[in-house]
Order: sequence, then structure tokens, then C-alpha cells
Amino acid sequence: MPLPLDNITVIDLTRMLPGPYCTMILADLGANVIRVEDPNFPYANPPPFFQKDHTRVSAFNHIIMRNKKSMTLNLKKSKAKEIFYKLVEKSDVIVESFRPRVTEKLEVDYQTVSKFNKSIIYCSLTGYGQDGPYEKNAGHDLNYVGICGMLDQNRPRRVFNEVDKEQPPIVPCMQSADIGGGLISTIGILAALIERERNEGRIGQYLDISMTDTVFSFIPMTAAHHFSESYNQKIDTKNPLHGDFPFYSIYKTKDDKYITVGAIEMKFWHALCKGLGREDLMLKQTVQGEEKEKVFKELEKEFKKKTRDEWFEVFKNLDACVMPVKTFAEACVDPQIKARNMIVNTTHPKLGKLKNIASPIKMSRTPLTIRSIAPKVGQHTKEILRSLNYSEEEIRELKRNSVI
Repeated sequence: MPLPLDNITVIDLTRMLPGPYCTMILADLGANVIRVEDPNFPYANPPPFFQKDHTRVSAFNHIIMRNKKSMTLNLKKSKAKEIFYKLVEKSDVIVESFRPRVTEKLEVDYQTVSKFNKSIIYCSLTGYGQDGPYEKNAGHDLNYVGICGMLDQNRPRRVFNEVDKEQPPIVPCMQSADIGGGLISTIGILAALIERERNEGRIGQYLDISMTDTVFSFIPMTAAHHFSESYNQKIDTKNPLHGDFPFYSIYKTKDDKYITVGAIEMKFWHALCKGLGREDLMLKQTVQGEEKEKVFKELEKEFKKKTRDEWFEVFKNLDACVMPVKTFAEACVDPQIKARNMIVNTTHPKLGKLKNIASPIKMSRTPLTIRSIAPKVGQHTKEILRSLNYSEEEIRELKRNSVI
């Protein structure tokens, strides 16, 4: 069965997590993703590893590079650029993650490559975007969530009536800017592909995606509170999703584990109080000041009476938005994750069966699968060159001259 992007070829110039996450989604959707790689890049195979005898495979790459092909090109050489331009002529999308202006120096920027293919869709995914005072600054996920206002909110709840000193922000467990940048890039690319088919000349376009912009757009609730407070001046409103209220918080259980409560709507709060045997708290969902802190303490006291799993048994049939906090290992065997087939097995020629994360996109007619495991760097170089009509002798010459 043809997949949604079967006829789309993507050139992937990205590294690390954000860009490869984007091209992983495109590859899962059926695109022919060709990674153009530098074999000397020192972080091409990050730990941890699947390892057996003399075979070692990056577990990260095993997930993120699946369904892709890999070729090596030394883009600093003119012959390599010739190959790249020929590849561009047969492609639909380019995704790159260099710092601004680097692609211009390499002569693989949008203005240059669009001369070879006016239909090309070119996506630049960077930390800060192609303009602004930080455009050339180095950065990683923590920097982007820090500058956009998100990290400032990722801190423990301030305890009422104690020293008025906020706890420091906590380093997040996931890379929301990296993953988010990959997702937004994917959405932009898919939209550009649709638009290209609608314009008369099938002309492509340039996409400038910033990871900082991305995570800044990920906090609309925060923005709503900030903008409304500025507009209304003296009216102070609390964001209910920041842990400032007992109906949306995390509680410790008897076995020193944790449970999440998301009882925002009144009906969920009432169900929560019923499950806890504390109907006396039903009318105190949004109380303020000292009374709010008393409600917090009452809920903390109640949740410490049972273990995490005992509470889950209590609440699993109550509409109260109560769920356990699980480790990743526990999540892997959770019946919901298993029912959704979110962990699948792939077969490596030397390592045997290896686990992988399935695509979360569930399609009824064209289901997505892992069709091929992550390639070795340069594994498909000869195959791709042959498809561009290079002879065996020309390929050997290119290798001798370190073009590939």
C-alpha cells in the first residue's frame, strides 16, 4: 500500500535531534529521506549503544534515523556540490540546521539551489531563526526554553506562608524545543507541499523555523494570563495549570511514589473528593490564601494513606483525572502503551531483535511502519550516485578524491 509521502524525496542536512526528528516523521510517512552526511562529524553516533561482540549501534540513531538512507558528501569540494545539485533536481524538500549563513558559504542555500529546482521546499531549522540579535549564537534546548519564558515556570510550587523565596527552575526531562522544532518544521513542510501543488508554477518556498519561536508559541495559557493582566492592569489572575491550585497538582503516596491530579472542571473535582472520601472539600476547589493551603495539606494527607497503585484502583473507574506517575520502564509495560502498539521490534542483521518507538500517527488505510533500520553513515552513497547516472569508475574517482 503506497504511503502518504511515497513520491516525495527529502534531502536531510541536519544533525543531532531537532532536524532528524522532523525527517523521521517524513520518512515514517513514506518520504524517501536521504541524509547527506559528513563522515568526520564527531557526534554522528551518540551513546547509549546496543552492543554485541564487535558490533555497536547507537540506540538513539536506531530510533531517530529509521526509514532513511545515508550518503556522504564533502560539500567543501566543487565535485560534491555538483552531485548535490543533481540530487536537488530530483528532490522536493531540503531540511538543514546549520547556523545562519553557513549554507551560503557552502553554496547550498535556498537562493542557490532554487535555481536548479524552482519547486524545492527548503526548511532551515535553527535555535533563534535567520534574523535577530541572537541569530548566530550557539544554543541547545535549555537555552531556548530559558529565553522564551517557559523554563521560568518549571519550578516547584511556592509553599504558602513560608519564606517568600521561589525555588530555582528545574532542568526539564525532555527537549521540548528540539522536538517541538522538529514538529513545527514537519507541519510547515507538509503545508508547503500542499501549497506548491496549488500554485500555477509549482514554485516552492523557504521556511525559517526557530526553536525559540516554537516554544514561545507553546505557552498560550501563560500568554493569555500575561496579556489579560497587562490589559486589565490591576487584576491579578493565577494560571491554574502552574501547580498553584490543589485541583491540578502532583501528590506523594504511601509508597513514596506519586500521582497526578488534573481535576480542573468542577465535575472532576467532585469525583476526586468522592474518591478520597472528602466530600467536605467539594466546595473548596478554588479557595484562596490560607484556606487554599489547608486544602493542599488535606489532599497531601489523604494521598499518603494508600500506595500509588492502590489509588489508581480507586480512581480508575471515577471521572476524576487521576493517574499514576510512572518511570519510563513502567510506561513501556503499561497496558495503554501496549494496547496502542507504541513499542515495536525491528531486526538488526547482527544484533537481532531491537526495540523501537512506533509512530504515534495511526492511519486506517495507510498504516505507518518501520520499513528499514537506521543506516550506517554513507551506507547508500553508491546506490544514490548510480541513480544519478554516475559510473562505477566515476564513483571510485570521487572516493579517491575524498568527494565522498
